[in-house]
Amino acid sequence: MDKTIYMPLIEEGADCWRPVRAVHIGADVFEVTEKIPANEVWAFAPFSRVRCRDRVFADGNVGLAIFAYAIESHPYYRLLKESTGKVVRIMLADGESALVRVGHVDEEHEDFICDLMSTNLEQKYAGIPKDAVYAVKFVDLISVGLEK
Repeated sequence: MDKTIYMPLIEEGADCWRPVRAVHIGADVFEVTEKIPANEVWAFAPFSRVRCRDRVFADGNVGLAIFAYAIESHPYYRLLKESTGKVVRIMLADGESALVRVGHVDEEHEDFICDLMSTNLEQKYAGIPKDAVYAVKFVDLISVGLEK
C-alpha cells in the first residue's frame, strides 16, 4: 500500500523535505517509488529501501521522515554479504547475466563491488581493462545465485 514519507532535500540551504510515495516493507522500512524531479537533489536514491521515523516539521505537522538506508532488508543482501570472496551468478534488469566474484557489500551506497568473470554482454565492457572492478546497484538486481 502506498504511503507518503518525507525525503530530505540537499543543496537547498535550509531544512527542506519533499513528500514522496513509498511502499511499506515492514517495521520502519519503506521502498521509495518515485523518481527525482530534474530540479532537486535527494539525500537518498529513488527506488531504494529506507528507514523512517516520526518527525515534527517546522510547521508543527508530524510525518514519517527518512533518516537512513535499509539495504539489509533487500532480498539478496544477506546472500551477497555472506558470499564475499565467492563466485555468484547475477541477473540484472538490463538483461545481463554474469558470473562475478563478490568483493565488498556497501550498505551506504546500496551496491556491491565485484570482479567480472564472464557475461552475456561482452560488448558492454569493450575497451575496459580486464582487471577492472565493478559496482553493481542492488536496485538493478533481478536474481543472485551462488555458484558451486
